[in-house]
Amino acid sequence: MRQPKDVRLFFALWPDAAIRERLQQAADCIALDASARRVPQANLHLTLHFIGNVYFDEMACLREYARQVDAASFSLSIDCQGYFDKPRVGWLGCSNPPAALGDLHHQLGSQLRHCGYRPEQRQYHPHVTIARKLGPIGADAAFTSIDWPLHEFALIEVQTMENGVQYRVVERYPLT
Repeated sequence: MRQPKDVRLFFALWPDAAIRERLQQAADCIALDASARRVPQANLHLTLHFIGNVYFDEMACLREYARQVDAASFSLSIDCQGYFDKPRVGWLGCSNPPAALGDLHHQLGSQLRHCGYRPEQRQYHPHVTIARKLGPIGADAAFTSIDWPLHEFALIEVQTMENGVQYRVVERYPLT
């Protein structure tokens, strides 16, 4: 029998408390059906690469190669909402993602290949998940665009708790 892997990870843009509060305010403007589960404010983030379950030695490799990323700081304008049908997920996103975000996503994925990670082949669609298990979101909600300055990205550990999941920052990586 194979041993279970040690930790579940992803790389993300991790908002500070002020941006997280603004993301929550925007999410609260969107009417959701009764079956929806809102993402807790403490878990709001924008995923760069989902890694999944790995052993500690694999995590050490991921951390080492993430430090090799040399991407520029940038700002995101969170100014739209949407819905992914298959996973039944509501989200906030950017109507015009900056090229620097695409560069960061590409560079990080390329570095992580050294550790055996295979980036998804489908087009990257940057978003902040705000709710799960919901029907399609109705008309666009009115919320003030959020200017999110980014100077770092982070490696996040998923910790399963009795009442859901919590995310813990393992390491932060500066953008130049």
